[in-house]
Amino acid sequence: MHSDRARRRARLALAAALLCCAGQARAAGEPVPEPDLKAAFVFNFTVFTEWPQEVLAAGEPIRVCASPGAPLFASLARLADKVVNGHRLALRQAGPGLAGASLRSCHVLVLGSADRERWSQLRRELAGAHVLTVSDDSVISADGAVIGMSVENQRIGFDVDMGAARGARLTLSSKLLRLARSVQ
Repeated sequence: MHSDRARRRARLALAAALLCCAGQARAAGEPVPEPDLKAAFVFNFTVFTEWPQEVLAAGEPIRVCASPGAPLFASLARLADKVVNGHRLALRQAGPGLAGASLRSCHVLVLGSADRERWSQLRRELAGAHVLTVSDDSVISADGAVIGMSVENQRIGFDVDMGAARGARLTLSSKLLRLARSVQ
């Protein structure tokens, strides 16, 4: 079982790396930068997440929001206009000025350590909103983000908070949950 899980993780990481790096010339054996891999994981999280139909109508873009100064922003920008389950990805800047209704219009909110100080406020503003919160900051991840990514032994892994997912009325695929390090 453990080796099957490790193989699945390796396949997801490989698919993510290939997706993220498509069209970019890389020397053989050159490592994929961590932000590119994490952005590819975010892409895959959207593939395996379902939003209520009233929140994400057919053909509507999936709005991915992130702070423009975040290490992942440039990598996420390269995913703009890719299609996920019939929806084009659209990247929006989520700086300190993006709050309230604007924040609630995001389908995916990517958070990092720069968002740590305002996370409690963001959580209150997002209460009941159908937003997939993805964090690569350990504090935010442990404090209610739906998905928390981290690097362990030079591998990207993720944990899922099903309470946060249910609170956002998001359905996460069992395929995604099987790849998570932990599901709470």
